[in-house]
Amino acid sequence: MTESNSIPNGNPALFAGDDPILSTDDDLLNRSRLASAIAEEVQIMNVTRGAVVAITGKWGTGKTSLLNLTANILREQDAVQVVEFNPWYFSGTDHLIQFFFDEMARQLSSERNAKKKLKDAAASISAKFNKYSASLSPLKFIPMAGVVFEAAQKAAEGVSQAFSSSIHEQRIEISEALEGLNGRIVVLIDDIDRLTRQEVRDLFRLVRLNGSFPNVVYLLCFDRGVVESALGEEGLNGAAYLEKIVKTSVEVPPATDEALASLLRTGIVEVLYSASATLPNEGRLPDVFWQVVRPLFVTVRDVKRFISSLALTVRSASDEVDPVDLVALEAIRVMRPKAHDLIAQSVNPLTAVHGWQAGARNQAAISADAEAVSAILRELPHDVGGAFVRFIFPAAQLHTENIWYGSDSTQAWRRDRRVAHATVLRYYLHRELPSGTAPASQVSSLIYSIQDENEFESALASVPDGQLEDVLDRFLAHVDAVDMDRIAPVAASLLGTLPRFSEDPVGIFDFGRDYTALRPVLRLMKRVIAEDVDAVARVIYEATPSLYARLRFISLVGKETESGERIISAELEEELRGHLRDSIKSAPVGVLRSERQLLRTVVQSVECDAESGQLAFDAAVAPPVTARLLETALSPSRSNTLGSVVVRSEDRLAWDALVSIFGGEAQLAVAVDGLKDYISNQETSVRLHRAIAAFDLYIGGWRPREF
Repeated sequence: MTESNSIPNGNPALFAGDDPILSTDDDLLNRSRLASAIAEEVQIMNVTRGAVVAITGKWGTGKTSLLNLTANILREQDAVQVVEFNPWYFSGTDHLIQFFFDEMARQLSSERNAKKKLKDAAASISAKFNKYSASLSPLKFIPMAGVVFEAAQKAAEGVSQAFSSSIHEQRIEISEALEGLNGRIVVLIDDIDRLTRQEVRDLFRLVRLNGSFPNVVYLLCFDRGVVESALGEEGLNGAAYLEKIVKTSVEVPPATDEALASLLRTGIVEVLYSASATLPNEGRLPDVFWQVVRPLFVTVRDVKRFISSLALTVRSASDEVDPVDLVALEAIRVMRPKAHDLIAQSVNPLTAVHGWQAGARNQAAISADAEAVSAILRELPHDVGGAFVRFIFPAAQLHTENIWYGSDSTQAWRRDRRVAHATVLRYYLHRELPSGTAPASQVSSLIYSIQDENEFESALASVPDGQLEDVLDRFLAHVDAVDMDRIAPVAASLLGTLPRFSEDPVGIFDFGRDYTALRPVLRLMKRVIAEDVDAVARVIYEATPSLYARLRFISLVGKETESGERIISAELEEELRGHLRDSIKSAPVGVLRSERQLLRTVVQSVECDAESGQLAFDAAVAPPVTARLLETALSPSRSNTLGSVVVRSEDRLAWDALVSIFGGEAQLAVAVDGLKDYISNQETSVRLHRAIAAFDLYIGGWRPREF
């Protein structure tokens, strides 16, 4: 496994966020050649009256990176002294000019930066700049304090010397000193286009006033449109004003489509690799990359911002979300944040699957969903919107292309961890699994163990009961991967999970959890060839210990399907039902007392008659078995009033079924009295306590109101 912060065979500059590059090693767009040309021009151009050179370009095109590459080349030249000036530290024309010459003096006199060839001359020029600055600013005060700097005494001495000659005379002295300089001073000023309008005007006044000093080259970096707009106020023509100051300029060439796509693709792959994410689905990646992701990006800065954000998202969500979807959604989040906000508000419109009949009934809701999808598409480039729906949220094609999807598609989307499924999308948005939802690793572990009986049993056993329904529901999409010789053991293992499901419904519309285990069993059985199906069914039945699971299996494969066909033969069904009936009648109390849905199992397998006065099976009167029959006869009836969230619950018993097992109400009452005596000094489960309370109501003549 790769360390989380390692980048395999990649350029670290791509992962530097919005930071410009500092060296040719980080040059992603081969701008070094252009930097060399600029540096050469700065060294050979006529600077007898100074010069102003501009590197221009839109934000994000790499102006600062090009400036850095150029500055590195210039610093290596013996006859060039590079001075960096950051206008962000100062405001106001006077303040700017004063500290500009201070900074010039400080950097020219620095032992660390001084060039041997220029050292003596630079020191002399530095002193003159200090004197000139002092003339411009007699006293320098700390803002808000009104006290002089610690070097006040030295400053005062400089001031007295400065006033001994006029500012005009000092400029002549500086010009003469610079004329004798055996080289040139290059002043770098970056990020001009990020200053306020007033600060831009102040800076260019500074350059205009001092841009004629000989052997001084100003190398400026800015967005021409922004600067021209700032200079164009107060009745000035910004473009004309700029032309009078800047004599030489170079526009940063935009990255080619091929270069930008290559950087974007390289960055995505390296992020996925460094985060040890699951490899993307190659079947979807090309379409998503070229039709959804790539059109969103214009500059290298865009790409670097996105790659920097993508790394964190992949590390936090790739276990549960297909990396292809992460790439697409993060590209939209970074480049089209309004569209991303609307996605977060439109989970149902983007993921809901409607049947034809349901669609006709819910036309108003579908129309509202269509408007929500349209709002998202309006925030995306026109050529991206259709692809975004088609490749990321296909269910939403109902609203764009009148294409309908069914439940099989939702199973596949959940299997593949695609945000096209609402659960996956919500995880991406909230980074939290809903209650009862298993992590993808749990499902993957089950899938990987299919071919080994012991491993499959172990993987099922490791799934918490509260997540079992979700795991088996998602397993349904993988049953076709089960080899034919593994169908019987896998089906038996699935049936073995039935006793683990809770018998308490979750809500009003919960109709039982058994089908999450039974549906994959049914699909497995349908794959068995006709001449082998009875033999396979018999193996599964015999390998299933639970009486209830056996009943559900027989009902699943023995009854006629919607197509009018049955899976197993009628003869085998009759044989298995007879065996189940005998097993119930002969089962020991210890088995029956813990059997899931015992009441249903007995009623559907053994002959029961409420008028016979005879027990359906002898063990029914054993207190533990009577208790289990009562518990499994209990069901809460839930209801609520229209417009209210309050749910009312009323316990009911499958009274007629209970009475039929005991052969009449009298025999049932005797059995329950025996149970009460049996548990009189024992703690009982809440469910049994409720069941006995309901029995007392029923035996007294109460019956629930019929609807």
